[in-house]
Amino acid sequence: MATFKPLVPPHIIPHDDQNPNSPLPFPGDRPSISAAIRDNMTLSSWLLIGGLLQGLSLMALGPITILPTALILTYRVVDHALMSLGITRNRYLQDVIHQKYSPQIPYPDGSFGTEPSRDQVVVFHLGTRSNHPLGLLAPGMKGLGEVFLPMIRDMQADPEKSGLLGVSRWIKQDDAAGNETITIFYLRDYESLHRFAYGDLHMNGVRYWNKIFKKSPHISIYHETYVVPRGHWEAIYINSKPTGLGDTWFRFKDKEDGARGFVRPIVDARTGILKSKTGRLSMASMEKVREYDEAYGESYVG
Repeated sequence: MATFKPLVPPHIIPHDDQNPNSPLPFPGDRPSISAAIRDNMTLSSWLLIGGLLQGLSLMALGPITILPTALILTYRVVDHALMSLGITRNRYLQDVIHQKYSPQIPYPDGSFGTEPSRDQVVVFHLGTRSNHPLGLLAPGMKGLGEVFLPMIRDMQADPEKSGLLGVSRWIKQDDAAGNETITIFYLRDYESLHRFAYGDLHMNGVRYWNKIFKKSPHISIYHETYVVPRGHWEAIYINSKPTGLGDTWFRFKDKEDGARGFVRPIVDARTGILKSKTGRLSMASMEKVREYDEAYGESYVG
């Protein structure tokens, strides 16, 4: 059986002669907070605020104040029309992998084998919501963010120590505004989650919550933990940016030249055992179902 074919080149960290064994932080940028700010009020409220500001500027400075709004809106309409017609590059396709792929765990040297879901994965959901008219500006929310963000930054600063593989952030869409936010942590093992739970930064967060709990009934917090054994998880993505389990990083060290860095778990899933869900699950009890999939295939193409 052929080894899995990676689709994304590794992220090599330049060698540091002064600190050859220094921690390797996660690559990538910090997430934007604009979505959370936007969700703090309903669409109609944002439109009313914009209309009020535009009206006040008209009263103060006259019709000339409409010009910047008109120019920006015209630019955006023309820009998106050109992208839709294929005349200019579609920026929304940046980082999209145009085929069917699956996340598979690499070996410590960054290479891939032939066994799907060859190791366990721990998935930890941490969520919060402000059930308050002021949303993110409600009492206690600022302090909650101040104890939460350092936890993530500390884990990302040394993922080898923390066992962190990746973080995804989501906003629920049940309500017009003020939805809960969910941070999904992917971890190497349960021991990593245990260290996080009893680490200094998380315990600071626990102490803060115990302090504000009685006077902040409008703040919801929760967590969910899933310890998924080897062979009992699978995922597939088609024409997608790295997301979810695909948006994780695995640290590696090359056996020959000692180069260090991170590798994405993204591999080609168009053929072989990764083509079907039961093949990707790699469960002995699924053997009969796997035989059916191999005979009749899956409906996904890519």
